[in-house]
Amino acid sequence: MNGTDTPHASPPLDRVEVQRLTEQLTRFARRRVSSDDLARELVQETWVSALASLPRYAGRASMRTWLTSILRHKVADLYRGRRPTVSFDEDRGAGAQASMRRILAREMTEQVLDAIAELSPREREAVELCGVEELDRDEAADRMGLSRPCLRVTLCRGRKHLREALAEAV
Repeated sequence: MNGTDTPHASPPLDRVEVQRLTEQLTRFARRRVSSDDLARELVQETWVSALASLPRYAGRASMRTWLTSILRHKVADLYRGRRPTVSFDEDRGAGAQASMRRILAREMTEQVLDAIAELSPREREAVELCGVEELDRDEAADRMGLSRPCLRVTLCRGRKHLREALAEAV
């Protein structure tokens, strides 16, 4: 760290970086809401919130992760605002809880998929072969053209990076 860097230094945001992040955030939002206009509106609200709190951005997560976290809260706020205000009987209450669990499960799945996409290609392949396809390590190592110890290290690193990415998303 040089004399001008501080743990709370704001990252440089040039026009190209803002455009790139806006496109990524819009894709993220579009997968979660019913229209392009609503997705763009949520992204705009995300930028307004982010710019207001930029001086407090500590840099513990990437700018994309930080912005995505803000956007995720904006989407959740949107759906919270759409919840019915009438009382549910027990059956309907159970149905509403099941619906909420499905929404949360879908959101968690998307977080995991986003985190997997951020892994290096080799780590991603190791995690997918062993964790998703449930291949045994010998078969996964053969498919990747690696020794078993090399696969073990790659898988360990991939899982570590995945845990870190998911911890940042929470």
